[in-house]
Amino acid sequence: MIQDYLQASFGYTDFQIEQIRYTVISLLSEISKLFIMGIFFTMTHHLPQYLIAIIVLLILRTCTGGLHFKHYFSCLLVSFLIFYLGICQLPNITLPRPAYFILLLICVIINYLFAPVVSSYRPIPNGILVRKSKRQAFAMITLYALIMFIVPVNQYTITGFWIILLQSFQLIVANIRKRRSVP
Repeated sequence: MIQDYLQASFGYTDFQIEQIRYTVISLLSEISKLFIMGIFFTMTHHLPQYLIAIIVLLILRTCTGGLHFKHYFSCLLVSFLIFYLGICQLPNITLPRPAYFILLLICVIINYLFAPVVSSYRPIPNGILVRKSKRQAFAMITLYALIMFIVPVNQYTITGFWIILLQSFQLIVANIRKRRSVP
């Protein structure tokens, strides 16, 4: 058994084995969801936008957190909904160029107020990690605003914009959910 091998060869404790198991299961779960959604976006000819959305969301979500679900299917469903809205639906809404920057500024404020929202399976971050998370979100969204200012508006920058907006909205929902679950 792998557990016996790891304990005998490397001296891992039962707790460390559980951490490894959790990490492997989490990675496989996330990869499978990305793959399933990738099939859909490939079939609907939105694969390039999907890849951009993954990059933007991965960078932002790793520092801000967001909604977390205990079941694979509910996580897949909400993840798909966010990607579908950000890639296929919301980019059809045309906004005046200044509106993008105003909304990104609002996203910076939302991320400052609500980030990070971590999974109940992870330890609550200390003040240093919280400040680091807020700075990273600020830097990422500000950099994205700069990219949108320099690069002409196109389907890829618009997709990234909507993903940032949806992730920021998700932080508000996650924060409300978290407050309601605390006695």
